[in-house]
Amino acid sequence: VGLVFDSGGRGDKSFNDSAYRGLRKAEKDFGISADFITPGAASDRKSSLELMASGDFDTIIGVGFMFTADINSVAASFPGKRFACIDHTGIPVDEIPKNLEVVQFKEEEGSALVGALAGLSTKTGVVGFIGGMDSPLIRKFEAGFRFGVKYADPECRVLVSYAGRDAGAFQSPEKGYELAVKMYKKKADIIYHAAGSTGLGVFEAAKQMKRQVIGVDSDQYTAGLDADTGVSRTLTSMIKRVDTA
Repeated sequence: VGLVFDSGGRGDKSFNDSAYRGLRKAEKDFGISADFITPGAASDRKSSLELMASGDFDTIIGVGFMFTADINSVAASFPGKRFACIDHTGIPVDEIPKNLEVVQFKEEEGSALVGALAGLSTKTGVVGFIGGMDSPLIRKFEAGFRFGVKYADPECRVLVSYAGRDAGAFQSPEKGYELAVKMYKKKADIIYHAAGSTGLGVFEAAKQMKRQVIGVDSDQYTAGLDADTGVSRTLTSMIKRVDTA
């Protein structure tokens, strides 16, 4: 099995790291032989998939919605290999190759649950959402969160910011920190992020300003841990089981 990571690769303590845990668990439980590639530029996604498909790998996995078009193309070119794409989206069903497994989630439902918790927990009546790349998939996280917040507290305000419009928006902790500080200064006391490693900056802002943050994809309790006080600023995390998938 070959796995190609999404932008930022391992170390995001979130989306990619969850995929990595699943790959290692599959090695242990099923005895597979596995390897992975972390692409650099956007053009590397397709070449990474092609490299693995040309080799001994019989199953190749692309992790993230940005693989959608590339993995469709590569799967069609290698009909003897099997492919899977996490968060594959935007392609009509009849255009998806038969050797490609589409893996999708209901992110809005988990996001609604943590939104309700934020609405119940806020002391200021203001909470925030920080997304990575402004895209239909991340908008699902925002929509679910908004619904949950308003369900619990119809008067609560929800501030929203996105880090950018390309893949780099998932790999900028500095931008996450900057956006979070602005929100906390606008009285938000809880921020939910769906921003990959950009979200690590949100945790830093929460620790510095003694506010709270909601993690995503993986359990991000330790990301919010303040080494000086031993207190975690992570209220909870919306677990998206990419590892299980």
